[in-house]
Amino acid sequence: MNKPLILVGGGGHAAVLTEIINSLQHTLLGFTDIQPSDDNTVLAGLDFLGNDPVIFSSHHPDEVSLINGLGSTGDTKQRTTLFNRFTAKHYRFTDIIHPTVCLSPSVSYGQGLQILAGAIVNTGTQLGDNVLINSRALVEHHCTIGDHTHIASGAVLCGSCHIGQSVHVGAGAVINQGVTIGHGAIIASGAVVIADVPAGNLAVGVPAKNRPHAR
Repeated sequence: MNKPLILVGGGGHAAVLTEIINSLQHTLLGFTDIQPSDDNTVLAGLDFLGNDPVIFSSHHPDEVSLINGLGSTGDTKQRTTLFNRFTAKHYRFTDIIHPTVCLSPSVSYGQGLQILAGAIVNTGTQLGDNVLINSRALVEHHCTIGDHTHIASGAVLCGSCHIGQSVHVGAGAVINQGVTIGHGAIIASGAVVIADVPAGNLAVGVPAKNRPHAR
C-alpha cells in the first residue's frame, strides 16, 4: 500500500503537482509552507498542515512520503536544501510522473523524480535524486542529469549530454549533443549551448557565452 503524501511547499509548482497527484489517485494529506500566502486559491481545497517543521513533530518517516513542492527559476538552492533537510531525517520523497510522459523503460533514476506533462526522456538516460523535468522538456538518449537539477519547460537536451548537480536549464534552452554542464551552472532561458559550461557559470545567448555568476 502506498503511504499517504505530504506536499512540502505551497506555490505554483505545488499546485501543478497537486493536480497530477489527484489524477493518480494518491492520498494527499495536505501541504506545508514556511510562509503560506494569504491567497488560498493556489491550493484551494487542500489542507494547510502548518510550517515545514510540523512534519517532524506529527508524522514519522515510516508513516508518510513527501513531495518537493518547490520549483526554481534559476538557483536551485532552496529546492536542494529542502530535499536534504528531510532525507537527513530519513524521510523519502515520492516520484511524480504525469500520465502523458514518455519515459523509456531503460531510464534509471533516484528518489523524488518529477516529470511533468508532455515531457520525453529517452533511452539510456540516468537521472539523480530530486530531479525535476518540467512540461514538454525533451531529454534525448544517454544523457546524465545530476541530483537536484531542474530542466525547465520546453528545454531540449540532445543525446549524450552530461548535466551536473544543482543545475538550472532554463525554459526553451537547447543543449547540443555531447555537451557537459558543470555543477551549479545556470543556463538562461532560450540559450543555445554548443560548448561545455564550467561549474558555477551562467550561459546566456545564441550561441551561449559563459560567465561566472554569484550564488
